Amino acid sequence: MAGPAEQDKLAIVAELTAARARLSATGEALRRSLDVTARAKESFKRHKPAWLSGAAIFGFILSKLPSRKKTVFVERTTGKVLGAAGKIGAIFSAAKFAVNFARPFFSDIVGGGLAEILRRFQRREKPEPHDEPPKP
Repeated sequence: MAGPAEQDKLAIVAELTAARARLSATGEALRRSLDVTARAKESFKRHKPAWLSGAAIFGFILSKLPSRKKTVFVERTTGKVLGAAGKIGAIFSAAKFAVNFARPFFSDIVGGGLAEILRRFQRREKPEPHDEPPKP
C-alpha cells in the first residue's frame, strides 16, 4: 500500500514530466521562430508575386537615385592624377608621420600611467613585530 509520501513523489514526478514536455515544446517553437532563413524562404514561396514586385520597385527606386560624383585626387607639383596606390601611399605617409610625431607623448602617458598603476598595486610588506623599535 502506497502511503501519502509515495503519492506526493508520484505527483511531483508527473508535474516534472509535464513541465519537461512544455519546455520542450516551447524550445521547439522558439527554434522555429528564430530560423530566419527558413521563414524567409517559406514567405517567398507563399507570396512570390509580392516579393518579386517589391524587388522590382526597390530596384527602380535605386536606379532613379542620383549617382555619386567621383572625386579625383591630383598631385600638386606635377598635376598628375593619383591612382589608388598613390592615395594609399599618401595616407600611409601621413599616418607614419603622425605616429612618429606622437610617439613621445604616448610613451610618457603610458609609462607614467603604468608606473602609477604598479605603485598602486604594489604589495606592501608589513614589518615583523620584533623588528619595530620599542615604544617608550
